[in-house]
Amino acid sequence: MACAKLTVMSDGAGKSCETCYGEGQVPTDAGLTTCPDCGGSGTLATPATLIEWRVREIEREVGARNDVTALDVRWLVFELRRARDALTELLALADDLDETPARTRMMFIANGALDLYQATPVETE
Repeated sequence: MACAKLTVMSDGAGKSCETCYGEGQVPTDAGLTTCPDCGGSGTLATPATLIEWRVREIEREVGARNDVTALDVRWLVFELRRARDALTELLALADDLDETPARTRMMFIANGALDLYQATPVETE
């Protein structure tokens, strides 16, 4: 009997930090110190968190200015967050629906933009 290949979404937990090997600390000449890449958690931030951190960094850099470019960046950040919130809500609503191919496709499309969950191939019999 042939195996079918499916793709499922798993939790959005971050990957294990390769700098500290998931321990949260790195050795230095002065002894162990908190890993600078994972902040001591042993796992890296999820892609969604990294996006938010980058958006906040852009806001800080441009936020102090009052020129046209700064206004455009503020508007763009607002629209980005609004779109991500809408997709997150659609993903949650789709999760409440009965299992259908349309629901599954809708969830994968929304997750493709949000990158909240990891898509994992699964073989079935």
